[in-house]
This record gives sequence, C-alpha cells and structure tokens, in this order.
Amino acid sequence: MFLLLVFAILLILSLVFPADGIKLWGDKKLTYPDIQSIFTREKVQYADISAIIENSQIDEDTIVIQDTTVNDSLASSETQVDSATVLQDTIKADAGNLSSSLERLQYPGDNPAVLYPFFNELERLKDTTELIRILHYGDSQIEGDRITSYIRNRLQKKFGGSGPGFLPAAQLYNGQLSVYQENSDNWHRYTAFGRIDTTIKHHRYGVMASFARFSPYLPDGVQPDTITKTAWITFRRSALGYITSRTYDRCRIFYGYNKRPFITEIEKDGEIDDAEMIPPKNDLAVLEWDFNSSPVELTIKFTGTDSPDFYGVALDNHKGVAVDNIALRGSSGLVFTRMNRNQLKELYAKLNVKLLILQFGGNVVPYLTSNFDYYGGKFYKQLKRLKSIDPEVPIIVIGVADMSQKVNDHYESYPNIEEIRDVMKDASFKAGCAYWDLYEAMGGHNSMPSWVFAEPSLASPDFVHFNHRGARIVAKMFCNALFTDYYAFRKVEGLKENKN
Repeated sequence: MFLLLVFAILLILSLVFPADGIKLWGDKKLTYPDIQSIFTREKVQYADISAIIENSQIDEDTIVIQDTTVNDSLASSETQVDSATVLQDTIKADAGNLSSSLERLQYPGDNPAVLYPFFNELERLKDTTELIRILHYGDSQIEGDRITSYIRNRLQKKFGGSGPGFLPAAQLYNGQLSVYQENSDNWHRYTAFGRIDTTIKHHRYGVMASFARFSPYLPDGVQPDTITKTAWITFRRSALGYITSRTYDRCRIFYGYNKRPFITEIEKDGEIDDAEMIPPKNDLAVLEWDFNSSPVELTIKFTGTDSPDFYGVALDNHKGVAVDNIALRGSSGLVFTRMNRNQLKELYAKLNVKLLILQFGGNVVPYLTSNFDYYGGKFYKQLKRLKSIDPEVPIIVIGVADMSQKVNDHYESYPNIEEIRDVMKDASFKAGCAYWDLYEAMGGHNSMPSWVFAEPSLASPDFVHFNHRGARIVAKMFCNALFTDYYAFRKVEGLKENKN
C-alpha cells in the first residue's frame, strides 16, 4: 500500500508539474520528468569522435596536401623533404586518414589568397633577422595558453623564434602553460570589456584590451599623491611549457602616460641587471633589455609616486615568430571598436603584427534568442575595424565550438550553435577573412559530450571548455589546416623547401 501510494503521488506530480519547470534563481530551475519520459526513455546519439582521437596520435610533423605529404620540421637537411615527396607507406596510410578528416580553412569566394600576405611573411623569415607576430584573441576557451601554446610551438619549430610572447603586467589567473607569472598584490587592472571603469574617459587599452597600473588611475587634471609605491612582476620558466617557450633573449615593456618619473629595476636570476629612472611620458613608449643568456627567473620592479599605463611585457627572441595568447574572459569579441584605433595601429606596427586569430562566440550561446543577425552585424564591425588598421594583415576567425546543456538525463548541443556559427562565417567572408569551423572539426552536433566522456577526458565537465588534452587536439587540427594551405601556397608559387 505504501509503495502504491508513493507511485500515485509521483504520477500526479508528473501530470501537474510545469513542463518548463519552476524557475528558482539565476539560471537555476526545478524540473520533473513527465509520464512519457518515465516509460519511454529518449535515445540520444552523441557524435563519434574516434577518428579525431585516432588522428591526433599521428606525428605532428606530417602535413597533408591532397595526396602528398611533407615533413614539417626544423630537422637537418638530410631528413627534410621537398613538398612533392611522398613519405614511407606507413606514414602515407596515416596521412590518408588525416586527409579524409581534415577540416580545411574556408575563404571568401574560396580564394586562399586571403592568407598569402602572411605566408609571404613566413617565406621572408628565411632571409631576414626579423621577428613577426601573431595575436591570438579569444574568450575563456583559450585561457591558460590552451590552444595558443601548441600553435606557437608548431610555428616556432618550423620558422624559428622562442619565448612565451606578450604578457599582461598583472596576470588575472594562474595556470599559464608557457610561463609562470607572479605579481605583487597592488596592481590595478582596467579593461575595455566586462565591467568597464567609467572614470576612464580615453580608449587606450593596448593590444590586450586592458592595461595595468601600480597606482590607481587618475583622470586628467588630478595630480597623484606623494606616497612612493613599489610593485613587481616575476616570470619563471614553466616545466609545463614547450621547449621553445622557455627561452628568450629580449624583454620589452610597453607603457605610457605617467605624470611623474618612476624607477625600473631588472633582476635576472637573483642579480640586479639594470636600473634606470624613467621620465614622465604623454604617449606610448617602450623599455627594452637584451640578454646574452635566457633568464630562468626574471623580476621587474617599479618604484614611483605615479604609475604609467602598462600595456604588456614581451618576452621574445629577436627573430622568427611570436604568438601571443590574449584571453578576454566573458567577451564575445565585440571589444575592438571600443579601443583607440590610432594606438592599436601604433602598437601593431611596433610589434610587427602579421596575422590576427579571433576565437569567439561561446559567450553568445547561452542567450537563446530567435535571431543572431545582430551578433553577426556587430562581429562584422569588429573585423572591419581591425582590417582598417592594416589591410595587409590577414585575419583568421576560429568559429564557436560545440557546447552542451543538460536536458533531463542527457546532454544536448545548444540549439543556436549552428546559427551563431553561420553568422560568424558570413561576417568573416564579408570582411575578407578566413574562417575555420571548430564546431565541425570537433564532430558537429552533440560532439562535446563525446569529448567530455572520452578516456581520458578531452573537455571539462562544464561541457563548454576543452581541457589541456583536448585543447592540444584542437590546436593540432587547426595547425594541420593552416600548414596544408601554406604548403599549397608554396606549390602555387613554385617555392622550394628551405634547406638551411
């Protein structure tokens, strides 16, 4: 009788409980299964990513161009091969699998010449002592140098360069793969996204859409106090980073707009390397130090009554490729029109930026509206702003990844992901940018649960973010697509493989 009574109560609840549940607080709500779902369990098909996992084991130096393979490495001339050479039969079998699953870059009008200016810059590196730069902007999906670190390593192995790249003066979070950074606790961080400080009337936020100060920001006309402040930043080699990111021979600090002088002091591996008084500045400036040997630990100290705006610290080599991780947590990529165009232009020139990678869209997904054309339009304006800074700098947009929400006892892709993907792709093509479809590359609809439930797991249990293992696979797929088109460009241009 007791069991019958319990079942009767449960049955009544299933009949009267609202189908959409009862909202509690925030995005939380109380739901209850209806009678149909109790007796007819819904079958959910998650995407099969076995081929993606299998292909991720293929040697990263194998790149596919149609039916041929080439060796992508900085090996000696004895082990390098020409772009028309076919490798051993066992490698060809793996390459065939990779070729069939490769998600290619897409271009407006199917014209890969969009990236030729960047590919030409890569070719020029063989005969110059120049350092070129790639800025990888994104949301929390790339935090901690996930995805970016692999791209950096792959390019630096092939074209030279070293160091973790451009870093904020005040790091927001721990867990960077490529460098360990520690700061004193008196830094103030100001951003062009998220919660914007309304006392800041200018838009000079630098390339990272943020700047930091060791004294609070003061509006024009307000003089700083006379209390001396001291702040510091320490960078240490990370055991988790790729070898190419652990060494560098140059440190540059980008700063400006300090009303009073301050002292900067460089401490390399526990010994003072340099100290100097920096005068007041009313524009952008750069401090630079060269090292005969790469520091294991580098500490930069600042002392003064008024701080400049610090836009970042670049730890690089003098030549090759630098790739910067610029994670804008919570951003949907609609930040660039809020930033001072002239300052961005000046910084891009000083940093010698030759490629932009934009990876956004995830923060738009939870907003289940009926139409995302508004986002596509706004995203297009961001791309046009960046293109207006230097039309010769190509842009690659990495599209939104699959994301899942829980529906009863299973997970399903958000219903708007493909629409967001489509408006981002349309905006990219309209602005003359390349597009890489991460959603399709990772398996498409209902693929995120497969990444989460993989053994070992490739994504976090929030069903949104890749973990480090998954991020490496994503970065590897992207690099395979990029290098495939790079070698196709070499073939079109009739270029021979560099033997040096």
